[in-house]
Amino acid sequence: MNNINIKLLDEKLKNSLSEISEERLNKVKNFILSANDFELANINTNKIADIVMIDKIDMMKIFLSLTKAGIFNLLWSVHCPNCKGPNQISNSLNFIKHDSNCDLCNINYDAGFDRNLQLSFEINPSILKLENLDPFNVMFAGLYVEAGININLEPKEKHYIEVDVTNGNYALFNVTDKKGLNFFVTYENVFEEQIYNLNYDDNTPKIMVEKLKPGKLKLTIINNSSKDTEFIFTKIKKSEWTNASFITSLQEFRDMFSQEVLSINEAFSIQNIAFIFTDIKGSTEMYEKLGDSKAFFLIKEHFKILQEVVKRNNGGIVKTIGDAIMAVFSVTENALKASYEMIEAFDLFNKENNIANNIFIKVGIHNGSCIAVNLNEKIDYFGTVVNMAARIQGLSDGREIMISENFFNDSFAEKFLEEKKWKSESFVTSLKGLKDNYKIYKLIKA
Repeated sequence: MNNINIKLLDEKLKNSLSEISEERLNKVKNFILSANDFELANINTNKIADIVMIDKIDMMKIFLSLTKAGIFNLLWSVHCPNCKGPNQISNSLNFIKHDSNCDLCNINYDAGFDRNLQLSFEINPSILKLENLDPFNVMFAGLYVEAGININLEPKEKHYIEVDVTNGNYALFNVTDKKGLNFFVTYENVFEEQIYNLNYDDNTPKIMVEKLKPGKLKLTIINNSSKDTEFIFTKIKKSEWTNASFITSLQEFRDMFSQEVLSINEAFSIQNIAFIFTDIKGSTEMYEKLGDSKAFFLIKEHFKILQEVVKRNNGGIVKTIGDAIMAVFSVTENALKASYEMIEAFDLFNKENNIANNIFIKVGIHNGSCIAVNLNEKIDYFGTVVNMAARIQGLSDGREIMISENFFNDSFAEKFLEEKKWKSESFVTSLKGLKDNYKIYKLIKA
């Protein structure tokens, strides 16, 4: 039984009741009390969410809040694209480097923000001090594995397995000695027969990685050790850890962990992320018509509405530029839903407040690849996708949403518009500062 500081845990959980329901806090507490030390050293919130039946994003936000409360710590790790093993681990994003390497696989690779850089949690030492943990147990606790084949071998006994292997990772775990052989099956369109013999003895390394091609694996295990040994052969499921691109795009993370930024010397690639740019139509005229005081009040209300919409749809505001905002979403559908809610929210605001000068916002969205950087001690983004999203917003005349063709397809906009009874029109245009012509969709409230 681990030596948990129950009194301090209960105190910190009680202090979190204003933000998290008692039912959910009790589920987290039960997990802490029932988990082994090595499970508390590398907590996958998606895995816990499945066990206690809480939405995965909600569970992530719960852990962020409880980390701020001092129950958990953030744990960033960079994982090899082949063997999936961790090559960098840190409690601070500032110490993670994009240039990474795996000694086991003998490869160098770019630690993509939405691919290899992941966030997990560990118990705070004030709640439980973790000591002398077996790395094998910590690694195994974080894996998703399928039901495997159990093999018990006496000394000098051998066992034969013939199985078709597909793209991904398979593992032969030695449960007795806590060792592992990781088979990385490449992403090739081939099917080959491969023979692998494992002569296991007392000097076999703790962790080994072997590269295979898709096809039939003929595996022979020979127990040359001095004792009875138990093996498990299984397939490792695709990782369901939370990637850095998603977590850093959440408004909750940006509010609670504003100090968690990249090193100023680092830039991390992102394969796909969406950006919304907004601006107020006719803001200069509004200041002249209403006066500075009334106009400033409306501008503040406008930012409040936008922040609520962005946060509700699991995005984050990167920055404000005058009366405009730049928001980020790791899921394109969330960006589309947020843009729709922005238009609806300001229509409702104008109707309820019956103000002399209605607020109409101009919205533009685009998605694609870019880089994440540290700008002014905040996580920011650079690339053509950002510039294009800003230019697309400039095409809007207010109360409609302008989106790129790429975003229209990736966000399943056609289906969404049908559900909301909106319509769309498309046109081709040039964009300032960009050399090509682009197909743009204008989404219009019917």
